[in-house]
Amino acid sequence: MVRRLVCVVFFVVLAIPALCDEAGPPTLAVGAAAPDFCLPGIDGQTHCLKDYAASKILVIAFICNHCPTAQLYERRIQQLADDYRDRGVTLLAIEPNNPNAVRLDEMGYTDVGDSFEDMKVRAAYRQFNFPFLYDGEKEEVSRAYGPVATPHAC
Repeated sequence: MVRRLVCVVFFVVLAIPALCDEAGPPTLAVGAAAPDFCLPGIDGQTHCLKDYAASKILVIAFICNHCPTAQLYERRIQQLADDYRDRGVTLLAIEPNNPNAVRLDEMGYTDVGDSFEDMKVRAAYRQFNFPFLYDGEKEEVSRAYGPVATPHAC
């Protein structure tokens, strides 16, 4: 009887994720029009999609402070911004996370959180050479673009 109960519990636990919407919003399709946005930047300015209309290419990288993988890619993202700036490519980054949604166990690889103030600290420390925008309050822009992890570039 115990073995049967364990098997039933095991299969129910396996089925729960399939019943939940863990996939989240769909990722923006290649070639789709960029969803509009106006977001605050760590530079004190509001940045809107229309501000980048003169760029031949706009790269939006979704990064966050607490993610160890995103931290490892920060220098690479800076290098990409430098390498392609003179070719008409603009790179900006968006912090997609509401800092209150980050679990304590996710904070084990970072020195700062995902708040707007922490973004300023991280960007100053790493000397970011690209606009760093905050979408953590409502996460509406992030949901429109649909990054599946950080870093994620669109």
